[in-house]
Amino acid sequence: MIAEAVALVFLPFTLGFYYLYTLYNKKFTVFSSFQNMKLENTPEYPDPVLLNTTTGRIPSWLHGILYRIGPGRFNIELNNGSTFAIKHAFDGLSFMHRFEINGQTQSVKYNSRMLAKSIEDGIKDKPYSHSIYFGHVPEFSFMQWLYYFLHRLDILVFRPRTISQCGTDGRNVSVTVTPNYPMPSSYDKKERVLMAKTDANVLQKVDSETLIPETIMNYSSYDPKLTDPLSAAHHQKDPFTKETINITVAFAPQPKLTVFSISEEGKVTTLAELTRRFDGSQIEASYIHSFWLTKNYVVIPECPLVYRDKGLNMLITGSFLSSMSWDKNRPTYFHVIQRDQPKLVASIPCPAFFQFHTSNAYESIVHGQTILTLDCCAFENGDIMFMLNAYGLLHGKGEVTKNPKSVHVNGINTPEAGQSSYGDLNRYQLNLAENKLDHVETLTPNLEFPRFNPTAIFKNYRYVFGTYLVPHTEYRPESAGVLKLDIQSRQLIKYVREGFLCSEAIFVPHPDATDEDEGVVLTVANGSDGCYLTVLDGTDLKELSTTKIGPFNQTTFHGSYVDYEFKSISVN
Repeated sequence: MIAEAVALVFLPFTLGFYYLYTLYNKKFTVFSSFQNMKLENTPEYPDPVLLNTTTGRIPSWLHGILYRIGPGRFNIELNNGSTFAIKHAFDGLSFMHRFEINGQTQSVKYNSRMLAKSIEDGIKDKPYSHSIYFGHVPEFSFMQWLYYFLHRLDILVFRPRTISQCGTDGRNVSVTVTPNYPMPSSYDKKERVLMAKTDANVLQKVDSETLIPETIMNYSSYDPKLTDPLSAAHHQKDPFTKETINITVAFAPQPKLTVFSISEEGKVTTLAELTRRFDGSQIEASYIHSFWLTKNYVVIPECPLVYRDKGLNMLITGSFLSSMSWDKNRPTYFHVIQRDQPKLVASIPCPAFFQFHTSNAYESIVHGQTILTLDCCAFENGDIMFMLNAYGLLHGKGEVTKNPKSVHVNGINTPEAGQSSYGDLNRYQLNLAENKLDHVETLTPNLEFPRFNPTAIFKNYRYVFGTYLVPHTEYRPESAGVLKLDIQSRQLIKYVREGFLCSEAIFVPHPDATDEDEGVVLTVANGSDGCYLTVLDGTDLKELSTTKIGPFNQTTFHGSYVDYEFKSISVN
């Protein structure tokens, strides 16, 4: 009788858990259909190595440090001798790369370091102990899934771990790298600061030379109220007031967006705390990777790529991507926050789009009305989210095959084939007096990772540098080149090496420049024989020099450049 009573008590829980497991398997079946490529590890160089230029010459005036960050460890040898493979590019364990460039000696000193050693050690012992991935969804038996589902409930809901319990290398922070990021007021302001950031509310300070992780924190270290789990990997900084602007986002118990600024001294000012739009309707918890800043306004996009289930699918699958949904019937909203007397002044709808990356933004007065001009790389729907698992992987020439299992999940189409283009560089113009979108136009298609001369911030600028994609065909391999757009004339200049994938193009202005495009563009090009630090002329994108880093590829997302005195020159 006792055994029967116990069985009756636990039967509903068992059936409930098994139902959740069937939901997990449905997600796994979808994700595994396009997460089927093996990603390669990047070797670590903790001790600096001296590299000499391979071709051409580095401009003699170029003397500084380029930092780049991205995933680097995908295949982890377990303690039992097997290998655990991470199958989404955004989930590889984080690597920082440091290039000390000296045009006088024509040399580059290079070192790199993995920033998530504690996570790797945990995976070696328990391969599925890492609680939440961005897109990676592993295959589980029912008992394996149940164990790790309960583990996620424990550490994320019932007994959440504080950021200080993670250790300095216990979080995977791999999207942006920012020199001279402000520290909380309690920290020593004399030391050099190099900060890694991501789309979660996590910050990792690393040593600017050795790249050894020193501190892990979140924005509650600046202000105890800033505890919401998500943030934007791309902050904004006003070079005149020295304020750093960022956001936090909550998806439960109700969606909330908090916009704040940090002074040079580490003091936080809340600019807005939004649960409703300007018209009183409730906001959605949108995926926000970047936003705009002008002299007088912060503009936050609320696109219809949202966390639809208050994070439940994240707990079930261990993947952020499984909770994302695209609502084709909703617009994208521009939330405009006034800076001097902080408040929300507009929530302007426009035809739906999603953007990872913004370019410049500026204000103008037209017929007595304030117009905000906002540039970004826009996608017309959320399908790009299911095309990024093999980001950075070289694709050789060959037949372009389509995936016969393409399905529609949460409003997002799984890819029929690989990515064939980046987003379009669009310009949106908002009329604040009439609270409407005045104009939208495409400046150029197929452009991502936009960068511009940092001295042109808040101005009607002329040049944008970015990367563009050349898809593979039966006769040519996939390539990613560097593109320069003259916004005034719409002239395009392109640089590409067939079979090479160029990383984000970072424009470094000449210290004595008189023209907006006078300087160089730095990019890392990955090819079949290795990766190369490449220096291009900013005026015509002619190749000035290449320096071979090694016979391997390094996948990176973003980078920043400082001069030899650690002054910020071009910061993402």
